[in-house]
Amino acid sequence: MIRNEQAGRSSDFSDPRPRALIAHPREESEPRTIVIRQGSAWQSLAFLCICLLLLAVVMMGHQALRGIDGQRQEATAAMAGVERRVQQLESGIAFDSKRRRLLLGMRNHIMKANPRVSLIDAYRYAEIALQASEKYPAVDPLFLLAIGVVESGYDPQARSHADARGLYQIRPSTGRLLLRALGWEYDDAALYDPEKNTHAAALYLDILFSTYSDPQMVLAEYNGGPLNAGYFRAGVGQLAAETRDYVPRVLERHERLKAEFEKGTELPSDPTYRSIQREGKTLVGAAAAGSPPSTVPSRAKGAR
Repeated sequence: MIRNEQAGRSSDFSDPRPRALIAHPREESEPRTIVIRQGSAWQSLAFLCICLLLLAVVMMGHQALRGIDGQRQEATAAMAGVERRVQQLESGIAFDSKRRRLLLGMRNHIMKANPRVSLIDAYRYAEIALQASEKYPAVDPLFLLAIGVVESGYDPQARSHADARGLYQIRPSTGRLLLRALGWEYDDAALYDPEKNTHAAALYLDILFSTYSDPQMVLAEYNGGPLNAGYFRAGVGQLAAETRDYVPRVLERHERLKAEFEKGTELPSDPTYRSIQREGKTLVGAAAAGSPPSTVPSRAKGAR
């Protein structure tokens, strides 16, 4: 018996496997149940539909915001275009008003410089001068007006002792070159044409202003040629007396004209009374009543 116990103990000690790892047949035979809980299918489908609906709402809102932003940009662009057109219209009206006032003011000064010129001719001379100054932006129309007043008193048939001709007193040698540059044929009567004379003078002044930055030098050469302009710059005694007097006269006249036009030239409400070509008027109604016709005589030449 003792041997059997010892043998049993020795066998227990000789077994190297841990007891916990030995599976008992009873435990292996017990069944195990795994329970998996699943939600119903309609809940998953509802959740998916809600997500899709929210996504659609977000996309529609984003698209609506983009449409509103595009409309706002289009409205802003349309308003900007309207504002630009209004500004262009206002600037055009202001330019036309200023141009008309300048034109009428120049006409009045021409008639004041030459009382013998008619209203129609004075307006034409002023319009040609303004067109020439617009063609050559370096030439101020009032500067051109001052030269015409001093040079010829706006007499288109004026001719100096040096054979300078027309409104702006251009010599034939210079006029031949200028008129050919303008595309006109030159003859003896060309410089007496107000349009040709004015455009030739404006072209000449434009050339001189591109050469000199000083209006005094421009006037000195315009009046006496390049040699005389050199004398004027040097301040020597060889300078022609006419040029010495001419330059300050034109500059003074130009300054007076600018000051007057900046303040605003007052224009007569009905300037036709200054026209020397206006016909006399007959009171037809008085003649029909049996009275002798009454005639309002036209004003004499030179009357203002």
